[in-house]
Amino acid sequence: MRKTHLLLSIAALALGGWSSAALADDSGIGLHGFGDISLKTDYVTPRGLVVTTSGATVQVLNGLVLTTPMGVTFHAGTWVDLNPGFSRKDGNITAVNEFDWFAGVDGNIAKNLNLGVEFSQFISGQPSVAFKRESNIEFALKYSDNPTGTFSVNPYAKLFWAVSSKSSTVVLGKAGNTFDVELGAVPTYKGKGFSLSAPTWVTVGPESYWGRGGSALTKPDGNVGVFSTGLKGAVPLSFLSSTGAKASIYVQVQYYNLINDNLLRAKGLLNSGASNRDHVVFATGLNFGF
Repeated sequence: MRKTHLLLSIAALALGGWSSAALADDSGIGLHGFGDISLKTDYVTPRGLVVTTSGATVQVLNGLVLTTPMGVTFHAGTWVDLNPGFSRKDGNITAVNEFDWFAGVDGNIAKNLNLGVEFSQFISGQPSVAFKRESNIEFALKYSDNPTGTFSVNPYAKLFWAVSSKSSTVVLGKAGNTFDVELGAVPTYKGKGFSLSAPTWVTVGPESYWGRGGSALTKPDGNVGVFSTGLKGAVPLSFLSSTGAKASIYVQVQYYNLINDNLLRAKGLLNSGASNRDHVVFATGLNFGF
């Protein structure tokens, strides 16, 4: 996905959201649903692309997860970004900014070590003025260092492979057949009736991922893309526990430093010349599962 969500991955969000009372049969196969609805000040992707700064951003995530007795999990779903108050001077012609769909599989390869792969397509809601359809594959390796304790670090690594597209996932970079790597952690403290987490990551990759070269506007600028860190607080809605569903409300602030000059240039192109390398996004939302 172009955006944030997630904070680790769709599969991670699903794993944290479903209820043990979800649909299951005697063979141990379970079917679960998950979703997330958020209101954000801006749309910034995990790769550091500042997509919108005018108007609010509403993001809706939903999907299904199939669990197997062998511990392998399959998931699929959709994600949409809506931009009420969009700016026509930035080329937008509709409040539907982007629609994505995704499907993937993951499972533990060692104790507390999870390996997953996900295919996704990013589809522009701004036909003729935004990006072409982008097909991507992302590999994720995640370690849950203390899954049942009070404090955990949760380090992870993701390889994002932009498999095929006629446009760049960060606007000024190579279009298709390129990649970046996200290295991060989600330190988490679980208190009584609340949790605090600090999603933190940095992206690295070939220079051409952010700037393909050939002009002063797209000249390469090193192998580092964006650094991001934030703080997220969540409170579960306990009154739903008797229904077999789970839900929580959250607030979050996320800071981005656009290290690569091409990310800064792309921010200006998409947002009326905005030129601040530092960017902060505030969000609130509802996460749920069954």
